Amino acid sequence: MAGSRSSRRLRDAIDRVLIHDIKNMGFRLEMLRSNLDEHYGEPDFKRSVQELLAATVDKLDKIVGRWSAHEDAVLIKVAIDLNALVREVGDAPTRRGGSQRRAGGGDLGRLSFALGDLPPVWGDPYYLRDALASLVDNALEAAGAPGKVLVRSFATGKPPRRRANIEIIDNGPGMSAEFLRDRLFQPFQTTKSGGVGLGLFTANQIVRHHGGTVRLKSRPGEGTVVRLSFPAVRSES
Repeated sequence: MAGSRSSRRLRDAIDRVLIHDIKNMGFRLEMLRSNLDEHYGEPDFKRSVQELLAATVDKLDKIVGRWSAHEDAVLIKVAIDLNALVREVGDAPTRRGGSQRRAGGGDLGRLSFALGDLPPVWGDPYYLRDALASLVDNALEAAGAPGKVLVRSFATGKPPRRRANIEIIDNGPGMSAEFLRDRLFQPFQTTKSGGVGLGLFTANQIVRHHGGTVRLKSRPGEGTVVRLSFPAVRSES
């Protein structure tokens, strides 16, 4: 019975990830369409359109594969390097090279890294990469230009309670105490204009399925810090 409930919760979380991905792609494509007439002749806009369309096709292929397999969904956990996942997220065309302009209009914040030594953690790289990408994109959109986003990693604790931590820090507008208290980890809640309100919710679900935690610190006008913390792989494992 416990195993059945766990599988059901996992399938529910995956369904929410799929909904988030589809809504997010639809929002970005609509923003692109609404800016075609004004910016079509700009080389930077054309380049960002090409990158967005290529990323959308790739994402759709992955969604189809995930949807067809999600009835038997399991987390395939292996010992992984979180720093490597962070680098993959940062190396995506829409995030690479510092400040980026969204195809839908509006500038994103500038992304930088300060990665320390981390112990390996047990995790499914596919889903953890999705969670990290969603949180980084949220931070970049919140910061805007000329804002900044810093992703840093560090270890805490001593064996056998060592933990690997990732912090995503932006200097955007921040969130109110009311939002943090009442709406933070609820679906379809967002402080972003036009946002779908599933990024943080689904990321939190994924992290929890990995035995990790998500903590936020934020104040209006002072930005936001999102900390992910995971138990390290124990040597006896």
